[in-house]
Amino acid sequence: MLNLFYLYMYMYIISILLISLKYKNLLITLMMLEILMLILMFYFYNFMLLINFEYMIMFFLLMTICEGILGLSLLILLIQFKGMDKLNSINLNLW
Repeated sequence: MLNLFYLYMYMYIISILLISLKYKNLLITLMMLEILMLILMFYFYNFMLLINFEYMIMFFLLMTICEGILGLSLLILLIQFKGMDKLNSINLNLW
């Protein structure tokens, strides 16, 4: 069981490094965030198995699905208005 947690931790660190290295396209960044959420779901599921709360994983999956839908809708809007999905084309100084 402990080796499984080490594997999940290793996957989580590698995916964070990939996000920091490949953050130029919004689609790739969203896909890597979904991988992070999948790894967190594995952590969460194993923890919930220990305390017999397996049904709580459904709420986590619901939030993950809503986050993915919001990210994809923002990606569609960005491509529609800007014409590309590069993150450097987003001007965050407008706030």
